[in-house]
Amino acid sequence: MRKLFCPAVAFFATVISVGWSYGEIGVPDLRWSGFTSLRLGQIVKGEPETIVGKEVTSDHVWVQEMNVGFSLESKFNNIPATGNLGLELSVNNDNSPYPQDFGRSRRLNFYPFLSRADLVFDIIDRETASLMIDAGYFPYKYNSSVRNLGEYLFRSGTYPQYLITDVDFPMARLMGLRLGASLWKTVTVDLLVTTNIEWTAIGDVNLSGLLSWKPFPLFEIGAGGSWCSIISMDLDKTTPLAEGSRYLDRIPGTGDTAIYNYTFAGQKVMGRMTLDLKHVLPWKELFGEKDLQLYTEAAVLGLIDYPVSIDGYTQYDTLRQRVPVMAGFNLPTFRFMDVLNVEVEWFNNPYPNNLNPIKFDNQPVPLSSYGNEKSSVYMNLHDDDWKWSVYGKKTFAGNFFVMFQFARDHIRWYRLDYTAMDGKEALRKNDEWYYTFKFGYAF
Repeated sequence: MRKLFCPAVAFFATVISVGWSYGEIGVPDLRWSGFTSLRLGQIVKGEPETIVGKEVTSDHVWVQEMNVGFSLESKFNNIPATGNLGLELSVNNDNSPYPQDFGRSRRLNFYPFLSRADLVFDIIDRETASLMIDAGYFPYKYNSSVRNLGEYLFRSGTYPQYLITDVDFPMARLMGLRLGASLWKTVTVDLLVTTNIEWTAIGDVNLSGLLSWKPFPLFEIGAGGSWCSIISMDLDKTTPLAEGSRYLDRIPGTGDTAIYNYTFAGQKVMGRMTLDLKHVLPWKELFGEKDLQLYTEAAVLGLIDYPVSIDGYTQYDTLRQRVPVMAGFNLPTFRFMDVLNVEVEWFNNPYPNNLNPIKFDNQPVPLSSYGNEKSSVYMNLHDDDWKWSVYGKKTFAGNFFVMFQFARDHIRWYRLDYTAMDGKEALRKNDEWYYTFKFGYAF
């Protein structure tokens, strides 16, 4: 930890000295913005929540959410830097009811949270090249076309493999440092050093790099990779010595075997491509900015194979089971809507998309002791391999918007009581899906 502390001090000292060289920092220019929205919908059919000792309803469950957010942007006069601060308040009841609870299970979840707190420092800002540093807590999105599925590099896990989606938020929030560069408006490069702030291996440092190339408006290709937990703050948390995560393997350079433990550390790689088909049509001015975009993304969640666990419940020995693939297309609306989007995803993983082993056991395995998951019932599940999403959004009068989404994605039941929240996704069969509508305005 001391080795990390010294470079951190040196970095902030450098930033302060650079800022000092610009002279006295004047009063910054402030710009407020905000939004409010109301989301209403129904889980038409879903999987019951795993709440021990209770029977829950999972079909035709009405859900609702209200969000209010405020953002403050501070542009400093004497240094090329911008500070961002965002706060949001959410009220929802995205959970299913169970009998004889006297209404407690449908009580609104009310919680405020920090949506952004970072400082962006523009080092180079020219027509042909730019270089910037973003430090703090910030939203990050590398595929502008994605509306629901995809964005795998920062919305997934390695060991175990899991995928995350949030309604109308197709991106991730990261804490750390991003170095971003662009050349000739065709090449962009991002280098990120981030830290784990939720689920497990808290404080571990991750190193990620992304590259995209857009030689002309028709075509864009991108690739990236992450080394998760490249630096561990606590080896006992990154590679826990737990009975459920043990496996037998050969000792390198010998013919003997030894007992090892699975680890949360691992490597992910991602590749993507976008074709903007309207640029090959002679009447492209008839289409909206997002119309006729065809895109795809794939990732490998964990590059290393591991032998089957000693207890027989964990298999990381087949790479093709760790590869999610998605494709999307923006249907033409001829400028009537902002976007009308269809996405599909295939993920041939034999386990449920599960956060319970991370939340309740702190083990890098796919099944948890929570809810008696370690059984053959959860070991060969492929009804959830295919996901789909239909998304539409329309902005009118400049500030008002309406959004709708029909989907079978990775949504999870939500409860403010963390210990009562099931980490498995709510839609695990082909006939399970939901719809939702959102109305709001921004200023």
